[in-house]
Amino acid sequence: MGTAIFSTSPRKSMFRREPRPEPPPPRQTRNITILLVEDDPADTGLILNVLKRHSQVAAVSAADAPDIALIQLESGHLQPDLILLDIHMPRINGFQFLERPRRIKAMATTPVVFLTTSCRVTDVMEARRGSASFYVVKPDTYGELQERLDAVVKRAVSGVWGK
Repeated sequence: MGTAIFSTSPRKSMFRREPRPEPPPPRQTRNITILLVEDDPADTGLILNVLKRHSQVAAVSAADAPDIALIQLESGHLQPDLILLDIHMPRINGFQFLERPRRIKAMATTPVVFLTTSCRVTDVMEARRGSASFYVVKPDTYGELQERLDAVVKRAVSGVWGK
């Protein structure tokens, strides 16, 4: 009958340890900054609420006056990765606004997404003719707003803006 020997001394093990494989590095996800240009305070509050909770949004700022937002963009004070833009606003509408960031070298390729209540065919067609990256109609429910904004953020992160 064989005898088993157990030792508690810190001797070298007779079993070779294979090095443990390194865990894969965490997936790098890009977090983006967003500028919301919206003149309706109720819509602004809802949109900001959704965006501030989004895992891929690093920061979001809002401007209720498009002319002031343009001054901040032109001065370099704001440099968002994405601009969400209402169409129907006082002083400068969304289509007029859209032309100006394209003339700013640092903003020339920044995606601008119309986020509007307008589902007028003329507005959609004008947005397609312009340099808007995407067109989103504001939904009636908070859940739908979350879904639509999530899709926009994912497009902004990936850089894919198929129309």
